[in-house]
Amino acid sequence: MTEGWSNESAASIFSISMLVFAFGSTPGGILLDRFGPRVVFTSGVLLLALGLLLSSQARSITQLAIAYGIVGGSGLAIVGLGPLAANISAWVPPARRGRAIGVAFAGTGLGSLLFVPLVTQLIDKLGWRGAYVVLGLICLLILAPLLALILRKPPSSEAKEGKINSVRGNWELLTRNPLFWVLLLVSLMALGPLRSLTVHQVAYIESVGIERQTAANYVGLAGFLTAGTFIGWGIISDKFGRATAFTLGALCLLGAVGCLILLRQNPSTMLLLSYAVLLALGEGTRSSQTTALASDIFQDNGLGLVNGIVGAMFGFGAAFGPWIVGRLRDSTGSYLPGFAIIAAMIIFSIMGVLVLAFSRRR
Repeated sequence: MTEGWSNESAASIFSISMLVFAFGSTPGGILLDRFGPRVVFTSGVLLLALGLLLSSQARSITQLAIAYGIVGGSGLAIVGLGPLAANISAWVPPARRGRAIGVAFAGTGLGSLLFVPLVTQLIDKLGWRGAYVVLGLICLLILAPLLALILRKPPSSEAKEGKINSVRGNWELLTRNPLFWVLLLVSLMALGPLRSLTVHQVAYIESVGIERQTAANYVGLAGFLTAGTFIGWGIISDKFGRATAFTLGALCLLGAVGCLILLRQNPSTMLLLSYAVLLALGEGTRSSQTTALASDIFQDNGLGLVNGIVGAMFGFGAAFGPWIVGRLRDSTGSYLPGFAIIAAMIIFSIMGVLVLAFSRRR
């Protein structure tokens, strides 16, 4: 970085942010059940704006860790995937819940397509500090007012107000239910494999003899396709069941791992294209179908609480999965042990979803 900070120190900021996201998702979900989306999501965006603006003034790694990692990470936790899915599930009945969450989560992919080039341009013209200021002002002056004006409590939460168990009561009911612990396992294994691939994919593809820019182009293609796969799998899950959509998507993700392994023997563009398509198909079910299934099974225990816990498990998996794969790569000199761990996590997630779906059907 231009400040003379090491890459390792700079990368640690994002790890801190992910851990704060994990620890903050459950409180964010509890607050959503209590106060509704207008207050909670607007507050989350204001926290994110504050974190970005403070980051622009950071003069040390410690200051940046506090501003971006803790303040900004707290805002991201409150408006993260878990609370977002909880709010959608409160508005939409189970028969249409899969596609509704899929459409919403598709927005994350489209947002990346729009904001990654925008941020790149801002950094080139204004520097990284100026880019943080612009992003913070977008959150403060555009996003926060929109959320404050548009969002309101779902009808279902208004109807149940005063009748919902306390947070402590809901938590006790959840912890006594074996299916809840299966859900935690599935949630932990949902984003762990995916983020392990996305963090290490370009370095691995480059290591087999393919140019870095070519690798980045195909990774970008996967990101572009993901927006459509979220919606497509959501429709399939509403028609054929969450377990069907999740399992098919997980098998696609296993196929993506297989393509990476084959690239070492045959570094061809056809394999890269197959990898991009399979990765996009795999990503389209991991978070969306897990939150949809959690909402279907545990909606009487507080959608915010349940999906906040799911979001926390997403964060822990995303934080530690890439680290484990990187550690294995450093200690063995090969990515194959890490790929084996990724495949095992995917298989465990399939088994867990099948248990949840079968138990719910019974």
